[in-house]
Amino acid sequence: MRHAAYVAGLVGRVIGRNHEVPDVVQDVFLIAHRRLSGVRDPGAVRAWLGRIAVREASRRLRWRRLRLFLQPARSIEPDLVAADGADAELRPLVALLYASLDRLPARERVPWVLRYLLGEPLDTVAELAGCSIATVKRRIAAAERMLRPILGAHEEDE
Repeated sequence: MRHAAYVAGLVGRVIGRNHEVPDVVQDVFLIAHRRLSGVRDPGAVRAWLGRIAVREASRRLRWRRLRLFLQPARSIEPDLVAADGADAELRPLVALLYASLDRLPARERVPWVLRYLLGEPLDTVAELAGCSIATVKRRIAAAERMLRPILGAHEEDE
């Protein structure tokens, strides 16, 4: 389980909810186990697992959005990943950020989270998201357009 912490951290930041992380991580390693024979370069295992993790986290996000559409009165879940160790003053901002991210499609949310919450360079974001750097840039820009009014309004309130 050399890469378990990496996969859990990646999944946790992307989906933002503690209670979902173990299930997604388990799915990632089940998929990896089934496909392990296809790995040619042992040095590429971390990146390969990262791509699987991002794909599975994206799938989870799409299902979550569908459930929100079908049950719009659902409240924000209290077990945000970043809130665990966050300062009490930051928790409302973290909750606002993840509530805002929940409004984004997974294809836009994932690159934004990888870039700005995990600090990955654009080439790594593109590799993990399974698309070109140009596509990643477009998706990040689309996410920023949607997040700016929500998060910008919060900054003006302070």
